[in-house]
Amino acid sequence: MSEKKRKRESEKGDRPAKMVAFHAPETVKVQLLEDNDVLGPVIASTPGLSFPSKIALKPYKSGSSIGGVLPKGKKLPQKLILHSSDHPMLDYTAREEKDGSADSLLRHYVGIYDPDSGELKLMEAHKVTVRSTLRSEEEELRQEREAAAQLKRPTIASKLETLGMEFGNKKTRKAIDDRTTNAITRDLPRHASPGGTIPPPPSDTVAAAVLSSMEASTSKMPTKDEQTAAMEEGKPRPKANLDAKISAEVYTISSLIGNDIMGLINVKDWADAAGANVPVKVNSRFVAKRIQALAVGKDIKKLKVLRFILLLMTFKDQLRQKGGRGPYTIPLRDKFNEAMGGNAPLVQALKKKFANENAELTRWHLNYLISHVCAAALIVDDFVVDTYDLKDDLKMTTPELMTLFKEIGARDSTPTDAERERYKIKSKAEAVAHRMAKLRIPLVFPKQRVMGPKRRG
Repeated sequence: MSEKKRKRESEKGDRPAKMVAFHAPETVKVQLLEDNDVLGPVIASTPGLSFPSKIALKPYKSGSSIGGVLPKGKKLPQKLILHSSDHPMLDYTAREEKDGSADSLLRHYVGIYDPDSGELKLMEAHKVTVRSTLRSEEEELRQEREAAAQLKRPTIASKLETLGMEFGNKKTRKAIDDRTTNAITRDLPRHASPGGTIPPPPSDTVAAAVLSSMEASTSKMPTKDEQTAAMEEGKPRPKANLDAKISAEVYTISSLIGNDIMGLINVKDWADAAGANVPVKVNSRFVAKRIQALAVGKDIKKLKVLRFILLLMTFKDQLRQKGGRGPYTIPLRDKFNEAMGGNAPLVQALKKKFANENAELTRWHLNYLISHVCAAALIVDDFVVDTYDLKDDLKMTTPELMTLFKEIGARDSTPTDAERERYKIKSKAEAVAHRMAKLRIPLVFPKQRVMGPKRRG
């Protein structure tokens, strides 16, 4: 059964529900009132201005000849100006603005119709725009005009000062400099004068009043710290635990990879091969050097993290870019699934985590993927990683890779003697090509670069 919608109740109870019917005469007499001595109605607009309701505007009229010869008995058209100085700091002026547009050339009328007599009286309504100006600005303009006029009429004293600076001795020039300095000091605001005894100029008071009125509209604007935090949040890197007390708490397996993906990663083939002492062939030197040790030690969690690194490396190698520009595209599903090991649910979960809704990777998404490889490598190597093999596997240069390590909070350093022995780095010359990424507490992230003003040549 259909139910009728209830009509909304009128906001005004005294508004009639229907139009009031009246008997309209067959003819209507129209009378145009053109008495220039009568102000008549006014249509006012206040663009970008909150006009106080308690301000009263005084009307002024002035004749304005548009050009040509007026007919006999015809008065000049009137220009209407409304003005108010009731506000303590602002002057309000309303005037008719003629900017040449079609709207500014329209003429507005207000009519009153008498149904008994059938007479319609029309009167022109002036359309004005209300603008506000700071009273101090007008005062400053007046003072500037007076100062400019004064400069055009050099006095005898100014001529004598000019001659003194040009031809006077050292004592005379010093006296003129002191007089000029004293004149400048008198114009300083209170906070800049010695002892703070000189009151600030009127323009500072008005500026303070205007700024205080803007507090309501700017109170919801983000602070500098909030803007910096938002920019840091938008960087292509995994979310770090900033409250971590030890390195292992910064990036955990559950926060970096996720329990769902960890449950889909299978490392049984690696564990069985390591148990039978059969080498595992993979397309990554970083991964290949660590499979045997983790499998023998039965560290299944780190073994899964190592396979996660290999999956992301394979993911990156399968991406294609048309013409060397634009986003990176993922191959067709069957081909991509086969390259990733054939685990369709796992491949779908990785695509959802690192690709956009169009199954593409922009430069942001690609850096996001590689930064996960960096964080996972830190977990596998106990937060001290030799990046030599990793940069070759990712086909990156050392500076490019170290930049991403720094973005996740790792520090860049050269190998120590103990690290050279651990990673079998034979000489100091060979150690130059090896860079160590170390995750230490407190975390140190790259500072946001602030562009300074350009120098003018």
